[in-house]
Amino acid sequence: MIEYAALTNKGKVRDMNQDCYYASTDVKPLFILCDGMGGHAAGDIASRSTVESVSRYINMHVPFDLDDKKAKSLLEGAVKFANKLVFARSKTDMAFDGMGTTCDVCMADFDIMYICHVGDSRVYLLRDTEIKPITRDHTLIEELIDNGTITREEAENHPNKHMITRAVGTEKTIKCDFLVHEMQDGDMFLMCSDGLSNMLTDVQIKDACLVGGDLKKTVKMLVDRANENGGLDNITAILIKYSKDKEE
Repeated sequence: MIEYAALTNKGKVRDMNQDCYYASTDVKPLFILCDGMGGHAAGDIASRSTVESVSRYINMHVPFDLDDKKAKSLLEGAVKFANKLVFARSKTDMAFDGMGTTCDVCMADFDIMYICHVGDSRVYLLRDTEIKPITRDHTLIEELIDNGTITREEAENHPNKHMITRAVGTEKTIKCDFLVHEMQDGDMFLMCSDGLSNMLTDVQIKDACLVGGDLKKTVKMLVDRANENGGLDNITAILIKYSKDKEE
């Protein structure tokens, strides 16, 4: 069984909310989170367009007999479809030039969670009393850390700390990360924009999520704490909980 709660907030600094999300269990448990970028509301257009096109594509094409290979083709196909739409639209008006969005997609099938990831929004796994980011930020900083140019400690104060290297709509083609996770009873997945992960440490996120109880109260607590710590960006959180059915 999948339960979920989601909340978005523009934060304390931004004039508008360019985050967008989708959460539904109508067809398959499907969750999408996008954090748009671009001036003159272009980021809002990019994120909303991506959420709408990805959700529509997946719900229309999801096969009954899903497996890892089909899930990869489905989720990556949906994000690549959205990429074409956003990129094409960015070329129709100078105001939209360079617009793009992060995109995380989580789709559950029985005890498997399929994840497709582009950008620096994150998906965390909370299992027992531990938290683990299971997506890798597509940022310049992560590349510099990987090739040994800087340490993770030096990255904290790097001037290009938030420069992303992959986004939906900024290039003609796109490369996605695809992940498969076998779920255990009680597992929770937190999808969030960087307006949350930049305002709270992983430990603070874990502590809020492990309080227990109502998922809606938990996501509100996360958003409220991100705002209390500055609210420097739009904040979106989707919390998904898996409970093993008794007959499984």
